[in-house]
Amino acid sequence: MDTKATPDVEKSISSSKLSPADNHDVAHAHVVLIPKPSTHPRDPLSWCQHRKHMILAVLCLASFAGAIAPLSGQLNLADQEKLYNKSKIEESYANSAALAGMAAGPFFFAPIAHRLGRSSVIFWCVACTTVCQIWGAVMTNPKNYIPYVMSRLFAGFFGAVPTVLGPRIVTDLFFLHQRGRAFTVLHMAFLFGTIAGPTFSGFVSAHSFFPVEFWWTVGLLGFTLLCCFFFLEETGFDRTCFEKNPDIPNGRIANRIATFFPGNRVVGPTTWKETAQIGLTPLLIGLCPATIIMGTFTLISFGFYVGVNALTPVWLQKPVSAGGYGFSLEQNAAFTFSHWIGIIVVQFYGHCLNDSVPFYLARRFNNGVWKPEYRLHVLWLPSLVLNPIGLGIFGAALQYNLHYMVLALGVFIVTIGSLGSVPVTVNYIVECFKGYPAEVGVVVGAYRIVYGLTIGFYIDGWVEGVGVGWVYGMMAFFAVVSFFFVMLLMWKGEVIRRIRFGGLGSSEEGERLVGE
Repeated sequence: MDTKATPDVEKSISSSKLSPADNHDVAHAHVVLIPKPSTHPRDPLSWCQHRKHMILAVLCLASFAGAIAPLSGQLNLADQEKLYNKSKIEESYANSAALAGMAAGPFFFAPIAHRLGRSSVIFWCVACTTVCQIWGAVMTNPKNYIPYVMSRLFAGFFGAVPTVLGPRIVTDLFFLHQRGRAFTVLHMAFLFGTIAGPTFSGFVSAHSFFPVEFWWTVGLLGFTLLCCFFFLEETGFDRTCFEKNPDIPNGRIANRIATFFPGNRVVGPTTWKETAQIGLTPLLIGLCPATIIMGTFTLISFGFYVGVNALTPVWLQKPVSAGGYGFSLEQNAAFTFSHWIGIIVVQFYGHCLNDSVPFYLARRFNNGVWKPEYRLHVLWLPSLVLNPIGLGIFGAALQYNLHYMVLALGVFIVTIGSLGSVPVTVNYIVECFKGYPAEVGVVVGAYRIVYGLTIGFYIDGWVEGVGVGWVYGMMAFFAVVSFFFVMLLMWKGEVIRRIRFGGLGSSEEGERLVGE
């Protein structure tokens, strides 16, 4: 395979090698490459931009397809209700099972990836997700409710893995000044999948029996599997000792066999004991104060979005006489475009600001010296302003049965407010524990999902207790309070990050971003 490396540059990089956004930075000062690349042809940092972007594109496709699969049955509750003789709330438990799988699966596969390779684990998890979609599609017997829910659990168990291993691959491939945009693209692909899956499935199954909403995803996952096989590469590389890196076959077929089939021929040898120790790392990271503080913010900020997204079909499809909107499945699918527009706005917002704002702050206020906390200042608008406003509008629309476009406006604003925080929070924690990006992805992913996982079980009691308007009104107040956790890290993050376990904490703090 072509492994041509770029020169080893210590202080600066030619603007001809950078993206247009990076050229803007170079117009002001030379960009320092952090971490420093080597001249070894297997070093992912030295690979050409086309090669890096191809891997990132396939990774985004795998994350997108993996998110679509477990939630593809989210909207068509009527057919499932009739078939399994369950209420709509009980049918929403399948979505809770999918979220539970998405939270649990990465805890198992993150350590396995150290032993078998990141690309291999992603490939086989996409294959297993395909099997789970076929499983869900054939659950057409009235007695198949429990197996159907289990199919959603395992679809989530395997489907979330590409997104969790993604931060590891992003940090393997990209320099510090490029990661913000890369994290934004990766997580927006995953989050867009959680939205696009129900939308496409709703239109596909609007005039058909519900299993068809799973069959179309099988084709998408099959295409994704082929892209993974032909274009994914193992990015693990020990830059401290070249001799520790195994030799990978150059022949195309031999390389693909070595990368994806049983064995650890593309990664350094790891014992099962070491694998088990790596499996404990997410727990240790999760106990560190910086992770707990940011995780609590994530649980509240993103969790409310999951709660809104998971339960919107219930509110929309309820009869008007029961306080709902009486939407058909097709109307519900069309309504989800409010999420689409919101996530497009988030993508532009993140691309423009997630790198430029923190790097501007470092240059303006710290003489170009880096601190991870600079990334958090991107969150003021989406998390402190937009998210609470959107939740308030959503609750008011339900409370007073306002026009569905008011409800859509609330969903649109909540989408921007909640999803805008995801790449920033993951990137920040990754840079607090720079040697363990996959393990960080596991922990932050669990924090993101846990609230949305449980809300279906107690939302009815909450609504009965305070009324639907105050349910989401309280969420809006909680969202404002949660931002104080971010402000605490902005203020004392440098001190808080030093409280850690097992020597896990390390960051690029103190690195100079620009050369003379």
